[in-house]
Amino acid sequence: MLKKYTPVFICVLLGLIFLFSSINSSTAKHINTYPNLPAPIGEERILITSAGQAVEGTIILTIAENLNLEADYRPRALGTDLYDYKSVIIVLGYSSNGLSHVNRSFQEELIRTKEIVEEAKLNNLPVILINLSGPFREEERTWELFTYTVGYANYYIGLNNGYNMNRYKNELKKHHVPTTLVKQLDDLHIPLNSAFR
Repeated sequence: MLKKYTPVFICVLLGLIFLFSSINSSTAKHINTYPNLPAPIGEERILITSAGQAVEGTIILTIAENLNLEADYRPRALGTDLYDYKSVIIVLGYSSNGLSHVNRSFQEELIRTKEIVEEAKLNNLPVILINLSGPFREEERTWELFTYTVGYANYYIGLNNGYNMNRYKNELKKHHVPTTLVKQLDDLHIPLNSAFR
């Protein structure tokens, strides 16, 4: 009689073990991820700027133009330049070459970026962070730019490249920032559009 119910008992026991292990792991790593936002958070005219002077801002401008969004790309924008805009997109990515072209040190870039997000907060402008950094831009300076800006972000869109993603996810979770992670650049259109329409 005991042999008859042993396989059933083992299956039920394994099922309970898998259930409890998945509950514990999913709650510990939960982050508010969306394929796109359920409602728009921003309005047009949009300032697109760079934090770190990487060239990925031009990619975001091209996507915005394809979506017929009214946007300007100003990689050298200052906090005082926000008077003309209703939303801010900050493209994260440190580039030593980019900084050398604008004659700015990394510390000056951090200050400029912080002034932009603080001014956006004062004017109640939504801030969207976009991080297209792959393994070549994923370094401590990009992380420092991220940590300076994430507390001001209303939405985060990033490449889910698996490189240091847990560190980013933990910080986004800590600040309760709605997040969309995409696999490739072509997937950016829908979440970016959902932020404005």
